[in-house]
Amino acid sequence: MLPGIPRKRWIATALAAASLTLGTTSALAAPAPAGAPAPAPVSPGTLAEQVVKAGAPGALVAVQTRAGTREAARGVADLRTKRPARAGDRYRIGSNTKTMVATVVLQLVAEGRLGLDDKVAARLPGLGLDGRITVRHLLQQTSGLHQDQMLWRETSSFKDHRFERFTPARVVRTALTNPAPRAVPGTKWEYSNTNYVLAGMLIERVTRHSAEAELTRRIFRPLGMRGTTFPRDTTHVAGRHLSGYVPRALVDGSSDPTRFDTTVYNFSWAWTAGAVISTAEDEATFLRALMAGRLLPPSAMGQMLDTGAFGYGLGILPIKAPCAPGGVAWGHDGIVFGYSSLVAGTRDGAKSAVVAGNLSFDEGEKVYKTAASSLAPALCS
Repeated sequence: MLPGIPRKRWIATALAAASLTLGTTSALAAPAPAGAPAPAPVSPGTLAEQVVKAGAPGALVAVQTRAGTREAARGVADLRTKRPARAGDRYRIGSNTKTMVATVVLQLVAEGRLGLDDKVAARLPGLGLDGRITVRHLLQQTSGLHQDQMLWRETSSFKDHRFERFTPARVVRTALTNPAPRAVPGTKWEYSNTNYVLAGMLIERVTRHSAEAELTRRIFRPLGMRGTTFPRDTTHVAGRHLSGYVPRALVDGSSDPTRFDTTVYNFSWAWTAGAVISTAEDEATFLRALMAGRLLPPSAMGQMLDTGAFGYGLGILPIKAPCAPGGVAWGHDGIVFGYSSLVAGTRDGAKSAVVAGNLSFDEGEKVYKTAASSLAPALCS
């Protein structure tokens, strides 16, 4: 999700830590063995405390069932003011945005306004795209477009670009300057934010409305996600929120052991690949509604959960969870400057869980690994 950080390495870390499976050959996360014991129940508060002990200033955990939402918050939302983290605090959800965007694209497919096999270049002419790339390739991260968007050469350039506004077309055209050879579309999985920037552009071309408006109209408002927004060109997180942090050394190369506050930042470069701001409860609400069939018809859900030969569906991952039907839940992760979060839901829509912390890219990736390893216990708590 971040410039200068190999995204595939980050996903591999998450998958190993959380017992998620994202292989290049597996069609689905391996189900738990028959008779495998479910993990001992762990309270949301205990899990949030574990993320704080791993190094996050604050942590949020939410578990939602048909009976309601249980939430816990530990640590502090802001290192300067020492304000305690509280359930309902907003944060940047990063690539969890992709599942929402994929849902809107699949709604358009279900409405007959777009096809998964439509050629993207025909829908978005003038960008210089490979004419073989389809809508499905974008959503499944198999377009051949590279993770490195050529926007930054070093992660430390965060400070130089934090207030810069990027248009979607600029992001795509810059990404296309990457000189590395590209795989034939549909033959190789490579995580790339450019795929989902293009998906956002498709939403706007088909609907003639902004992607933000469509996400709000189709998902946020119907589900009552009042803490969720999609800022297009805004640097601040509105309302009560977690401040985000990274180790200062990551930003300026110094030996200073303190954390750098990344909260105020223009996320226009990420846009439909990762700019949504939400709460743990809202994220859980979305995932549970999606799995329960409230947002997509069965045929579209079947397409979304078809991982094919790549282990990745259309904006969603299979996740091992002993308590889930078949031992498999579904969700995603989100890593941006200052925040790490993961969300998962059972296929029957009965339960969803979210784990989030306000630190990213710490030494040894300890916070992210801890949050990832807490996801299945949260879902099964």
